[in-house]
Amino acid sequence: MRKIQILMAALVAVVMTACVGFKTEATVDVEVVKNGKPVAGEMVYKFPGDRSTLYKDNATGQVKTNLAGLAHFELKSPDDLDPSSIAGQAHEDQASFHFCTFDSEGTRNGIVTVSVKTGDKKTVTLTIEEGGDE
Repeated sequence: MRKIQILMAALVAVVMTACVGFKTEATVDVEVVKNGKPVAGEMVYKFPGDRSTLYKDNATGQVKTNLAGLAHFELKSPDDLDPSSIAGQAHEDQASFHFCTFDSEGTRNGIVTVSVKTGDKKTVTLTIEEGGDE
């Protein structure tokens, strides 16, 4: 009986992964600048368009900028965008995302909003407001 349950669970897992392609559907590079210069080591937070950006806890992802001030985000299915292929049928999804930075006290000091669709490779600039922490 136990072997049958294990085989059934494995079969369900194979069927589910065959129907939906879990992969990167789009990418967004966020260039963080302050006073016109790139900011290295700044944490950038990703928020779906329907979530409040006032609190870091609402973020669904975060990436630290590299030496060039870029934070690279891979938007994956099904968490960020719908899969581009569902049961063999092509599908294109579009969604808005907010990318934000916060100062040392947890106050948002920079935000940029971008609309992304399946297959996009976008670069956006997020400017940290004067007086914000690096």
